[in-house]
Amino acid sequence: MRTDLTFTGDSAAELTDARTHKEVFYPESAFGGFTDIDGTIAFYTRVNALLQSTYPVIDVGCGRGSHAEDPLPWRRNLRSLKGKASQVIGLDVDEETARGNPSLDEFRPLLANGGWPVKDKSIGLVLSDCVLEHLSDPGSFFSEAGRVLQPGGTYVSELPTV
Repeated sequence: MRTDLTFTGDSAAELTDARTHKEVFYPESAFGGFTDIDGTIAFYTRVNALLQSTYPVIDVGCGRGSHAEDPLPWRRNLRSLKGKASQVIGLDVDEETARGNPSLDEFRPLLANGGWPVKDKSIGLVLSDCVLEHLSDPGSFFSEAGRVLQPGGTYVSELPTV
């Protein structure tokens, strides 16, 4: 861990170095690569605790699966639900990008009307990670989530900090 940093004049550019910032302000990151305020780890630890191996899961807004490129193995493993659930189905508006998501067992494009191509009461867990802030009609979104969830199923969502 660097402790010799001074931020004056030209050396102020060091503050933009994410590694230096992390080492200086979050020294615990030297042990495991993450901080105690890592929201992704907190959220996906909760998701994994709620997950049951018999659950089919929907990842709404699954995207391309960029989390598979996370350099931190612990966080990368937490975020991937494939193999931890009976099936992981991805839904997204961008079919071309999402079809290559390595964390999915199956991809299904959202319907033109925003509907989800999923049977009623067939899903144990619906996940939306940084999706709600992009919706033009949240009411329809929550109606679809409620429609596909099994009795006793769970909806989980993470929102960006603003």
